[in-house]
Amino acid sequence: MNRITLVIVLLHLSSFCYGQSVYNFSQFSNESEPKNKATIALELLKYYNRHHLDSLNILGIALNNSNLSLKDPYIKATTERIFGMYDVRKGFMEEGLKLLKSSRSIFVNLGNDELICEAFNETGICYLLMNDFERAKKNFITSNKFGQSCKDISFSFLSTINLAQCYYESGDLGSAEMYAQNYIQQAIKENKFESIANAYSFLGQIELDQQNIDEALIYFELQMKNAQKSSSPYILLRAKNNLAITRFYQGKKDAALILFKEVLADRKKQGLIAYICDAFLNLGQIHNELGENEKGSLYIDSSLILATKHGLISHRIEALEVKMENDSSKYYADEISRLKQKQLKIIKKERAGRKLKKSVEIEESTILYWPWYIYMILIFIPFVIYLILKKGLTN
Repeated sequence: MNRITLVIVLLHLSSFCYGQSVYNFSQFSNESEPKNKATIALELLKYYNRHHLDSLNILGIALNNSNLSLKDPYIKATTERIFGMYDVRKGFMEEGLKLLKSSRSIFVNLGNDELICEAFNETGICYLLMNDFERAKKNFITSNKFGQSCKDISFSFLSTINLAQCYYESGDLGSAEMYAQNYIQQAIKENKFESIANAYSFLGQIELDQQNIDEALIYFELQMKNAQKSSSPYILLRAKNNLAITRFYQGKKDAALILFKEVLADRKKQGLIAYICDAFLNLGQIHNELGENEKGSLYIDSSLILATKHGLISHRIEALEVKMENDSSKYYADEISRLKQKQLKIIKKERAGRKLKKSVEIEESTILYWPWYIYMILIFIPFVIYLILKKGLTN
C-alpha cells in the first residue's frame, strides 16, 4: 500500500484551499490595465498551484511580457512569485527560492501586509521542502506576525498548519499536534471548513504513520464532516479517499473498494484528468494488495493510457513505477529514465522563455528596494550635521 498511503500525506502548500478561481485565463488575457492583470494573476496562481501546475509558468510569462516596458514593482513581484512557486514545485529549489525572496523583498517595500504574509509563507514552504526546518519555522512565524496586521483575521494563522508540518517533519510530534489543534480552533472561529478538513487530514496522517488506525479514522471522519460543509468537491473527495485507505487498513476491504470506486466515478464527473489517473492507480494498487493482479493491471494500464493520451509525464512515470512493483523488467526502468529526461528538457525549455534578468541572491533580512526619499535623506544627513556643528561653534 505504499503509493496509496502517500496519496494522503498532506503537505499544506497553502493553508486556505481554492476549489475554483473567481477569474479565468480569458479575463486575465483581456485585461488591458497591467496592475489589474497582476491582481487577477495572484488569484489565478492559487487555483493553478492546486489544479494545474504547468499553467503557472504560462501565466508568469504572459504577465512578465505586459511589464517589459513599465517595470512596475508590483507586477515584477507578482511575476517573480509565480515563477518562484512553479520552480519550487518542479524541483528547482535554489532558483525558486531566489525568485520568492526577491518577490518578498518588493512586497515588503510596497507595504501590503496580506501579500507580505503570503510571501513569507511561500519562502517558508521552500525551506520546508529543502529540510531547512529552522529557517522554515522563522518564515512561518514571521508570516503569521504580518498576518496579525491584516483586516482578514484568517491571515493571522495562515502559516500555522505549515508550522505544524514543519515540526512533524523535524520529529517533534507533540508540537506538530499542538499547532495543528491551534490552527483548527482558529479556523473554526472563521468558518474555514476546507482548512479545518485539511488540518484533520494532517492529524489523521500522523496517527496512521504511528499505526493508530482507530484514532486515524476519528480524524478522517472529522475531515469528512467539515469537507461536507465546504463547497469544494476536491476536499470532499480527498476525505473520501482517506476514509477508503483507513477502511483498508482496518481489514474492511469490501468497504474500501466501494469508496475507491466512488472516488473514481466522482473524479470522472469532475473531468480533471490528473485526478482520474490517481483514482485509477489507487484502485489498481488496492487490487494488487488483495492478490487480484489481473484486475489491478487493468486499472494501472487505464491510468497509464490516460496519462499518455493527455501528455501527463509525471503520471506516466508514477503508473510505470507501480507496474514495476510486480514486474522488474528493464523496459519499465528504461522508459521511466527516458520520461524523466524528457520532462526535464520540457521544464527547462518552458523556463527559458521567461526573459528574466539574472536573479540576485538576497539575504533573509535584506530589503533591496528602498523608497526614493530614503536615499535623499541619506544624502542630506552629512549636510545637516555640518550645519548643526557650525551653529554650535558660532554660539
